[in-house]
Amino acid sequence: MKTLEKSIAIAMDSSEDVAIVPFLPYILQDFWELGTPAEIVINFANKWHAATQRHAPSLLDLGCGKGALSVKLAAELKYSCYGIDGIPEFIEVAKDKAREYGVDILCCFEVGDIREKIKTLDTFDVILLCATGPVFGDYYVTLKTLSEYLNPDGIIIINDAYIDDESTFQYPSVLYRRELLKQVEQAGIELIDENTHAQADSEEEFENIQKRCRELMEKYPEKTALFEKYIQNQADEYNALENKIIGSIMVFRKKPVLEENSI
Repeated sequence: MKTLEKSIAIAMDSSEDVAIVPFLPYILQDFWELGTPAEIVINFANKWHAATQRHAPSLLDLGCGKGALSVKLAAELKYSCYGIDGIPEFIEVAKDKAREYGVDILCCFEVGDIREKIKTLDTFDVILLCATGPVFGDYYVTLKTLSEYLNPDGIIIINDAYIDDESTFQYPSVLYRRELLKQVEQAGIELIDENTHAQADSEEEFENIQKRCRELMEKYPEKTALFEKYIQNQADEYNALENKIIGSIMVFRKKPVLEENSI
């Protein structure tokens, strides 16, 4: 198992260079939502809520970042949210935002390794795993793991990317759609909804990242190569999302158990 720091580096930098991790709060200070449009997730959660009419639904936000998804779901749909992230500064922002939105009574945020914390938890109605990368492993392992903590009629929402089956492009840790769906099937899970979202405001986001990295280069000139590498990794990722791979927010549920016909 990779260390927590390596998992964070992979999710936030597309590399295993843990040297960048302490600087991520500074580099990403201009962002609250970290890669996942909240309105899409809220729409999916609202559809599930309307269908089930569940009272006081519970939500587990794994790799919650600065808490944007949990806070907005609590504010709009009164979800009871529990978020976990490995970066302490992100969790502090999440707590501040929950107070700002008046939902701190509905939101609990904690610093930790989601791979370990999840083992201590009960079940939830909705589980989010958004823009974290393959923290738990491939889709088969990820969905088998998460389904253990999902209520019978609950849903798992994952924000990730895949490559179109007709493409010959390859990208680290990104599956072709057919392989993704194969692993989903093997896990006893089904894909029930999807939104292939465009990368909104990517140019502005990238400009902010470059600006903060240049500020760090001035402060830490000996680490210039580290920040230049981060900028290049982000440029490659934005370019891939715009031109080569498909960003998608996917909704999964456990396959219904079919009762055998009585003879």
